[in-house]
Amino acid sequence: MTEHEGRLFIDGEFREAKSGRRYDVFNPADESVVATAADAGVEDVADAIAAARRTADETDWGTSREFRRRCLEQLQDGLRKEIEDVRALVTAEAGVCTSVINSHVDVMVDGMDFFNDLITSFQWEEDLPPYEMLGFTSNRRIRYEPYGVVGAITPWNAPFMTAIWKVHHALATGNTVVLKSAPDTPLTAARLAQIAANHTDIPAGVINTISSEDKAIAGDAMTADPRIDLYHFTGSPGVGQRIAERAANGIRHVVLELGGKSANVLLPDADLDMAPGIGVAMCMSSSGQGCALATRMVVHADIYDEVLQRLEMIVGNLPWGDPTDPGNLVGPIIRQEQLERVEGLVDRARDAGARVLCGGKRGDRGKGFWYEPTVVADVDENAEIAQYEVFGPVLTVVKYDGDDDEAVRVANNSRYGLSAYVQSRDEERAWRVAHKLRAGTVNINNSFYLSPDAPFSGWGISGDGVEHGVAGFREYLRTKSIASPAKV
Repeated sequence: MTEHEGRLFIDGEFREAKSGRRYDVFNPADESVVATAADAGVEDVADAIAAARRTADETDWGTSREFRRRCLEQLQDGLRKEIEDVRALVTAEAGVCTSVINSHVDVMVDGMDFFNDLITSFQWEEDLPPYEMLGFTSNRRIRYEPYGVVGAITPWNAPFMTAIWKVHHALATGNTVVLKSAPDTPLTAARLAQIAANHTDIPAGVINTISSEDKAIAGDAMTADPRIDLYHFTGSPGVGQRIAERAANGIRHVVLELGGKSANVLLPDADLDMAPGIGVAMCMSSSGQGCALATRMVVHADIYDEVLQRLEMIVGNLPWGDPTDPGNLVGPIIRQEQLERVEGLVDRARDAGARVLCGGKRGDRGKGFWYEPTVVADVDENAEIAQYEVFGPVLTVVKYDGDDDEAVRVANNSRYGLSAYVQSRDEERAWRVAHKLRAGTVNINNSFYLSPDAPFSGWGISGDGVEHGVAGFREYLRTKSIASPAKV
C-alpha cells in the first residue's frame, strides 16, 4: 500500500486525531484500502477553528496582498510539480477515470491564475463623489475585506476540484480556512495541505484540514461554532439546508452549491450527428457523478425515435471499467450505499413503465462498485428518476411534443436549476430558449460554461451564491462603506 498522508493538518502541523482513531479509505474500483485517515472528533475541529481564527485576527494575512499572491503562486507551482501524484490519488480514492482526470486536476491548477491575478488587480477600495445628507457633505469610500474564517465542506465526487476552488479562493481573498473533506475522500485534502506545507510560505493556521469517518460529527461541530464567519459547501440540498439553518444562528454568510437534474433540450432541428454524442459525454463524464451533468434529456417527438436509436448504440458500446485505463469513460460508483441507490432508482423507473434501452444493472467485475452505463427512456417528466439526482451513469430521456415554450416548460419542471443545455441548428433559436431556462448556467450546442472567469451559481434548490469569476471572488468579502468630511 502506497504511503499517503492521512493525518489532520492543524496550525501548520500534521497530527493524529486526539482520540487516536483512524479509518480505512477504500478504492471504489476494487475495494482495496488506499490508506488510512485520521478520524477527527469535536475537539479536533475546535482546534482547527481556533488556529484559523487566531491567524485571521492576529496576523496581516488578510491585508498583505503581495505576500498572499506570492504564496498562492508557490502553491500553484507546487501542485504542478506533484500533479501526477495528485491525479493518481484522485483516481484511487474517488474512482475518477484517467480519461477525464485532466478536467478534475490540471485544468483547475491552471485556472488558479485568474484568482491569483485578482489578488492584486481587484479594486479593493473605491471612492464615491461628495454627497449631501443631514447637512453634511461627505466623501464615501467602499472597502472590501475578508470575512475572516471560512468553513469549507467538500463532496466526494470531485475532491480536488472543489477543494482547490474553496481553499484557493478563500485564501486569495485574505481569509483563513478550515477544510472538511468528505469521509470517502480525505486523502486529497491532506495532500493539498502537504503541498502547501512543503512548497509555500503560507503561515501556520491559514490552512487547516479535517477528515472524519462520520460526516455529521465534524460537520455539526463546524456549523455550530460561531468563530466561523462563512460556510462554503458543495453537496446535497438536504445537507445544504441544514448548514444554512445552523449558520442562521449568528447570521453567518453561506454559499451553497447543491447539485442538479440538468435538462438537455434537443429541439426538433438539433444536429443528430452531434447532439446525442454530446449529450452522452455530458451525462456519463465522471461516471455520471457530477452536479452539473446533463442527466435529463428532453427530446422533441419528431426526432425522439432516432435519438433513442443513437443513444442505445452510443451508450451500449460505451467503454467502462478500470478507471486507470485511459480508454474507459465510466468508472466505479463511490461506495456500496450509492450503488444501491442508483440501482433502486432505475429499478423503480422500470417498474413504473419506463424502458431501459441498455445497461440497467450492476456491472460484474468481481470487486468494486459498478453500474453499467444506462439509458432510461419513455420517462414521465414528473417521475422520480426525472426529478431526483441519480449520481451514476444513467441518462433519463423525456419526450415532449409542441413548440419551444413546451420544451422550456418541461425543462423547467424541476426544483433544481444548476445547469441546462440546448441543442439546435439555429443558434438564435437556441439563445431564445436559453434565456427562458431557469438555471445558473446554460450551454448551447458544443459549448461548456466552466471556466475560472465565468460565474457558476445554482437556482432553486441547486444553491445560493456564486463560485468563480469576480462575482465568486466577492462572495468571500464583506463590504464596508466609510464616510469622511468632503473638503469644500
